[in-house]
Amino acid sequence: SSYTGVLGLLITPILAVVLFWAKDRDLHMLVEKRKEEMKADYPEIVSKLALYVGAGMTVQNAWKRLASEYKKIAVGKNKRYAYEEILLANRELESGVSWMEVFERFSRRCAIPEYTKLVTLLSQNVRKGNANLSVALREESRNAFEERKHEVKKQGEKAGTKLLVPMMLLLLMIMV
Repeated sequence: SSYTGVLGLLITPILAVVLFWAKDRDLHMLVEKRKEEMKADYPEIVSKLALYVGAGMTVQNAWKRLASEYKKIAVGKNKRYAYEEILLANRELESGVSWMEVFERFSRRCAIPEYTKLVTLLSQNVRKGNANLSVALREESRNAFEERKHEVKKQGEKAGTKLLVPMMLLLLMIMV
């Protein structure tokens, strides 16, 4: 009877630590998934911005267009983290927050170097009026697609490596 009480006292903290560790790992996995999804969406976002700005839209109108397009598409579908951040930034703009503050908050929330670079390009245009923004966005779009290609290639190599062990086991079973 007293043995059960002591056992309970020993198991409870261990169980608490294991549960905390499991929840922490799950949260870390969600954060990584968010980062990967946002990085995957980056080339498309920059490409659309380059297209809109190249067509003569202002940065503000191009941003609003991105948000409104996503609103139409996202109804009933799974949400994309990067576009959700764009929607949030657009709502901030509509509520009267300044462009510079909106860009700064967007960059902080995304916390990914690619988006920080995009925000820098856009905020320089809003502040100084950069005539070469269209060219800079096209170049950034090209670089982003190249980077995405390399990332997909790396993920393919990882998948190939993970399949190597099961393939070797199958070969061993066939040989036996």
